[in-house]
Formats: sequence, C-alpha cells, structure tokens
Amino acid sequence: MRCRERGNIAQHKLREMTMEEKIENQLTDVPETMLITLWAKATETQRSDALLRDEKAAEIIQKIAYDFSKFEKAKFSQAGCCIRASLIDQEVKAFIAAHPNAVAIQLGAGLDARFQRLGRPTISHWYDLDLPQAIDLRRKLIEEGERNTYLATSLFEYEWLDTLKAENKPIIIIIEGVLMYFAPEQVKALFNEICTRLGNATVVFDMLAYSLVGHAKKHDTLSKVDDRVEFRWSLLDSKEMESWNEKIHLEKEYYMSDYDHGRYPTIFRFLYKFRYFYRRFNQRVVRLRIG
Repeated sequence: MRCRERGNIAQHKLREMTMEEKIENQLTDVPETMLITLWAKATETQRSDALLRDEKAAEIIQKIAYDFSKFEKAKFSQAGCCIRASLIDQEVKAFIAAHPNAVAIQLGAGLDARFQRLGRPTISHWYDLDLPQAIDLRRKLIEEGERNTYLATSLFEYEWLDTLKAENKPIIIIIEGVLMYFAPEQVKALFNEICTRLGNATVVFDMLAYSLVGHAKKHDTLSKVDDRVEFRWSLLDSKEMESWNEKIHLEKEYYMSDYDHGRYPTIFRFLYKFRYFYRRFNQRVVRLRIG
C-alpha cells in the first residue's frame, strides 16, 4: 500500500470518531502549537518509510476534538517536526546509555510521549513540564508513572531546577519546539539560570531557522493557529551562546536538511546546497554542555 493511501485511510479513521466522544480542545496561544507536533508524529507513524514511529501520538490524536485537517498541506513542517524529534531522541538515547542513572526533564512537553516512545527508560526519573492548561490535557491522555512525573508550571519558574539538583544525578534537559516563541532576553535568562543553579548538565534543544524570526504568519502550520503566536528567537551562530555564560559549551549541532531523507521539497533541497541558504533557512538541533 502506498504511503499516501495509508495516510488517507488514517485520516478517515480519525474522522470516524464523533465529536461527542472526544476531548474538547481548550488550548490557545503557544500551547496550541503542541497540536501541530502531535499531528505531525501521528501522520508520520502511518507511513511505511516513517522517519520515526509514535504509536502514542496516533492514539492520542483520535481523542481530541480539533480540526487537524487544516495542517494537511504542510508537508515541509510535518517532515521537519519528525526529523527534529528523531534527532533529539537519538541524543537522549545516547545520554541515557552513557548515564543509566540519569534524570531527564522535558520542558514544554505538551503531548509529546518521548518517555513512552523511548521505551520507558529505567533511569532515575523523567519529568515532563508544561503550563497548567497543557498538563491538564496531558494527564487525560498520557498516564504518569512511578518514574515519570508531570510538573504544571512555567519553565521560567525555576523551582524545577532545584528539583533536578536535589536528585544528585547526571541531568539532561530537553527543549523541543519551545524556545522559538520567547524573546531573546527570556531565552538568555533561562540558560543563565541553568548555569547558576546546576553544576553540570546537558541541554538538547532545537534552533529555529534564523530567517523565520518574525514571520510566523507566512509559516505553513503556525499561520493556521492562534494569531498571537510569533517566532521570536533564533541565532545564526549557535556558538554565540557560549558568550552568555562561561559554563555554556557547544558540543554538537545538526543541520536538519542533512537528515531529511529526501522528504523536504525539491526546491529547498536544491537551495540548501548554497551556504547562505543552508545557514539561514535550516532548523538545527543543538547539544550544549553546562559546566
């Protein structure tokens, strides 16, 4: 069966469930964007050549009353979300393999089932943090567990850092699809707080394509959600972050077009051959060492 046919069958199944059986969406502003990544992963899971498989996303999407069909033409972002998630999964798995007693926290977790997608790793603990309205929805759809706790708070309320430090274990902080929505001074303050409160940590996050700052209204998926959402932060050179604090060290950077497996539009794959376009129109996944 072709990928497109499988996708159409999956979309039909999603529409079979009546609205009365589903959870009504109450998400607005930035929290609404979690539904984009949920849709992207659920859609990807139906493909025979999937960049990643997320059965939990495929299950969850059927339980939410929301018009996901408005994203159907966003092929670029759909693939991009899955490339990004796959690269971050790879980094997290490598960290856990090296530090089986680690503590992990995912900031702005939304409805991402990374803990489940990675096979519920038997680390010391895994925390998923997001705003109360997001965690309220998450608790209805993804169960907490003995090693997986939800924190209903802002990532800028820094008590979660004290929680991590008290564990006295190797720490990995995961931030996916989040930092792009905050002002530069907020992002810088967050990393400085991490440096101040933690002795050592690894931070894995994504960096928005530099050219997209201020242009959410032209984006293939962001233009379809709450019009208050805007792309506010990116850096052309990730190494600039090392100037923020002496404890920040850039260890690894992935330019996502190098991992698209032919899924990005042909014109973009051609343009990425040029350094100017490659650097300014490419989303990245970044690993920092703090300490």
